[in-house]
This record gives sequence, structure tokens and C-alpha cells, in this order.
Amino acid sequence: MRFSSPILPLILVCSCLSWALTPIRAAVTAEQRAKIDQLVDMTREAGEFYTKGKFADSASRVSEIQAELIKLLAVKDAQLHRLARPIHTRLKRAHGLLELEGAELEPLPSWKDLIDGKMVTPASGDGVSFKDTVAPWLIASCGNCHINNRRGQFSMASFNDLMKGPPEGTVIFPGTDSGNRIVEVIESGDMPRGNVKVTPEQLASLKEWIVQGAKFDGPDPAAALVSYAKSAGPTAPPPPAMTVQQATGDETVSFAKDIAPILKENCNGCHIAGRQASGNFRMDSFAQLLRGGDSGTVIANKNAEDSLLIKKLKGQSGQRMPAGGRPALSDEKIELISNWIREGAKFDGPAATSNIDVVINQAWANAATHEELFQRRKDRALADWKRVLPADEPASASNSEVLVLGNVPPDRVETLLKKIDDAVSITKKQLDTPPNAPLIKGGLSVFVLKSRYDYSEFGRMTENRELPKEWLGHWRADPLDVYAVVANELGTKDELAESLALQVVAGAYLGSLNEVPTWFAEGVARNLVITNFRREDPRVKQWQASIPIAGQQIDNAKTLIESRLDEEAAGVVGMAITNFMMGRGNRQRFDKLLELLREGKSFNDALTYTYAKPELFIKSWLGK
Repeated sequence: MRFSSPILPLILVCSCLSWALTPIRAAVTAEQRAKIDQLVDMTREAGEFYTKGKFADSASRVSEIQAELIKLLAVKDAQLHRLARPIHTRLKRAHGLLELEGAELEPLPSWKDLIDGKMVTPASGDGVSFKDTVAPWLIASCGNCHINNRRGQFSMASFNDLMKGPPEGTVIFPGTDSGNRIVEVIESGDMPRGNVKVTPEQLASLKEWIVQGAKFDGPDPAAALVSYAKSAGPTAPPPPAMTVQQATGDETVSFAKDIAPILKENCNGCHIAGRQASGNFRMDSFAQLLRGGDSGTVIANKNAEDSLLIKKLKGQSGQRMPAGGRPALSDEKIELISNWIREGAKFDGPAATSNIDVVINQAWANAATHEELFQRRKDRALADWKRVLPADEPASASNSEVLVLGNVPPDRVETLLKKIDDAVSITKKQLDTPPNAPLIKGGLSVFVLKSRYDYSEFGRMTENRELPKEWLGHWRADPLDVYAVVANELGTKDELAESLALQVVAGAYLGSLNEVPTWFAEGVARNLVITNFRREDPRVKQWQASIPIAGQQIDNAKTLIESRLDEEAAGVVGMAITNFMMGRGNRQRFDKLLELLREGKSFNDALTYTYAKPELFIKSWLGK
């Protein structure tokens, strides 16, 4: 549902979502007063999110407030209850407004249920037995996720854990037949997962037990549930986890080209690039998609009909996805995903851990021609220029592989293009690339900026970072964009211009290959500078002198592998490592490594084949 008038939402926001309260001081503890003040601030933030149209953020904040309020009201104090009552009232209103926007929220317990609390009441011997009737099937149906594990941070390991519920709030309210989340998720079919069923008789016994007061009749509410529910028998085995299977090329459906774009378009903001993924189920990478969430795996091996992902898309298991007011997927798209699962849910991206955007962009870039990709990079380069220097019309020069843009005189742009072209030729020759093909498929964009200020501003505006003061230029590469940026110093000294051109061209080329880390690409580029311009480039001595200092920043191999070094230190360390790799005794293996990378192998696979597994290789070089 959407509002047709812009005035109505404003009225509602002002009357209901300006949830700011004026804290009332009472004879409560300082800690309780601080918590009330915190909840007041949080309600104000939730209202601000709503007014800006950030409904997911508003719903997330409301959930946090609700969980904290429930914890606060566990204390039996009338004055505290009076202070907290207005917050509960505003939460009720917030629920109503956010649900109109398609938000998913845990049911808000009634005020009476909250202040009545949830004390464990010993059973009198009458009514439904928790120990003999409810606990056995809870263990059998929910044990894998919530007893053996804590899916969704919700544990049923003991009666106390069950009654406590997850951080979002309790799931059982004794004495009432409404608002019990544990009943609602079973009735909706959302739980339990893994083809485990709860019979109507079992569900009826749970409801009756709760209405009767959720009384405990075991020996110790803190004891392990399985210790007094022996009749439950073994729990059902969890479904086997899917492993990454590489596509063979014979499949009719591609994850990268067909499935990933559908997921990105329809799941973004919740399960992709969301701050708090619903059910802890993330799809930012293929590996996360296979792993599933709190409910376990969502893809059954070659079985679309039993895959939770398909059931959710069809509305056959709990709430239909995508949620949040988004339209359901068409039958054609659901069938496409189903066919992908039937073919084994194969992966055809650069790496299973790669961000889904990288997978999508890489697939498009692979399918595009050099000319199509180069045009897209030119368009992006012009867009970047207008964002950073909107008042400056750039001078430009280009050939079939390079575009140069600059706010320097046109003759200097032409000179730079010639030096970049020379660097392309050197890189092709010394890295033995195919002579009749472009060095970088899709070409290279180069920005030359007249002042150090403009160079620094480019880093802030385009890359959201401060560029190191000692840098005269740098490169960046991803599937859609490969570019270099240089300060005007490049055009003032011919020798330095030539060496810097070689550095950014070689680095950009290697960085454009599959999953090549910065330390390797920049390390090789600097070694090419040393080989060709050792005497002309004063930076070489600085690089070599920095090796011991940069090496001290590396605690172990993972520091380098996980990119925990800044780019300058990574470049210096990479220069030392690749100098060893490019040495006369290792050159044949180094050339084979580059050959595998050009064939599309990932860097980790290529390094493992030619030298050793990355961690072992770097560890042996570091000696630690």
C-alpha cells in the first residue's frame, strides 16, 4: 500500500512518528533512567528514518527498541512502568505505519503481557505437561537449529533459554493465545525447516500449554532440555550443505549472467548489501547463498521443488519473497532459478567469495567486445571527471587502447598519450602478452591533473580515501573500470613521466586480471620500473629503503593475503616478493603464472599451480 497524497504521510509522521518523548524523572535507578533516555533517542531516530523514506532502517531501529523495552520491563516497578508506557504506545503506532510499507516486524506484545512478566510457574500436575508432551517434539523438530545450534541467536538448549527467546524478543507469553511468535512461525509454515513437520496435534498441545500458563514440570529449568525429554529420540539429520561446483559450460542457465542479476534486482537492501540480513541469510556472495541462514541451506542439490529458496519465491513457506512491498517474481524468473538448481546450481563467476556486483560485472565484461567495454569505460571516465571537476572541460586524446583526460594544456595530454602508449609496448614485451591483442581488454582511462590538490580531490570524490602524499600517480581496476590517475609532475620531467607511465600501465594491466591482489600487481609494476628506469626515477631508492619498515607491518602471511596493509606498504612488500618470483631461477614459473591468469584462472589457483598455496608461499618468503 502507498499513500496517494504527500500530506497524509506528513500528518502521520508528525503525530505518530515524531516519537520524541520528554523523559520524566522518577525514583528509579540511574541505569534505568539512562535506558529510558536511550530508547527516547532511538524512537526519534526511527521517526527520522521513516520521514526520509528509509523504511528498512526505521523497522530495524523499532525492532531494537522493542527488544530493549522487553528487557527493561522484566523489572517489577510501577514508576518504571509509567515511564516506559509511552514508548510502548508509540511502538504500536510505528508498527502500524511500517507494516503499511511492507516491513516485517516481530509482533509487539500487549502492554499487559509485558508488565505481567514471564515467571516460571511450577506445574500443578494438571494440564499439558511440558516435560512429557511439548519438549519431546520440540527436540525432534527444532533440535538441529535451536538446541544443537543457536540459529538466529535463539537457543532452546534449556527451558530458561526457550522462555528468554532471541535478542529480538520473547517468543512465548504465558497465559495468552495471541502474540506468541513460536506458534505463528509454525502455523505459517516458516518453521521448522528442512522438511521437518509439526503435526496438528503437536501444535495444539503447544498452544494449550501456553494458554495454561506455560508451566514447567521438569526437575530444573536450567538443565539441558534433552536430559529430561528422553522419549524424543534422535533428531533429524540436517540437510547436506551444498559445495561450490564450477560450471562446465554445458549448462543452459548461467549464475553470473542469468541468476545473479535477478537476485541483485529483487533482494538488494535486505539480503544483499543490507545492514541486518533477515534470518542472517546473506547473498552478497555465492558462498553466502549456498551457506544459507538461520534456517539452514536454501538450495537442495538438483531439487528445485524442495529448495527453500524456491518455496519462498512461490509463497509456499511462510511469507513470500521478496518482501517489503516488492512485486513477486514472474513465473518465468522463478522457473529460470529452478532450472539452474536442477542443473546443480553451478557457479561461473571469478570466485565464490566475490561480491555479487563483481560477478555480474565480470560476466558482462567477458561477453562484451573490446570496443563495447572501452566505450563504457570512456563514459564512466567522463562521468567521474564531471563529478570531481565539474567546472573544467577536459582536454582529451585517445587511440584504440587508451583515453587520456586532463586539465592541462592539450599538447601535454598528447605527450602523455604517447608515453602511455610506449609503456603499453614495454609491458607487452616484458610480460610476454599476445602481441596482436589489446594489453587490457576494454582499454585504459588515464586522468592527468594539473595540481596536487586536484589529484587528492580525485581520491576523495571518486575513491573515498586520502591518497598518500608521496604518490605521483596510481591505478585502479575492477571488471567494468580500469583507470590510472597522475599528478602534473608526470608531464614536467620526461624520465619520471616515462617510469610513472610504465608503473600505472603495468599495474592496471595485472590488476585487471582475475582476482589479482594489489601487492602482486603493484609489485611487478615497480620491478618493471626498476628494470627500465633505475637511474632516472628517484623513487626507486625510496622504495628499496622502505622494504624493512614495510616488512615489520606484516605479522604473518594473512596480513598480506587479507589486504590488511595500506597500498603503499603492500606495493613495497610486493616489489620484494615479485623480485624473487621474476628472478632468473624462477622466471619460467612466473611466466606460467601470467599465462594461467590470462586464461582466466584465479590468482590463488594460478599461484598454487606454479609456486605453492598463497599462505604457504608468502609464509616461506617471510620466514614467519
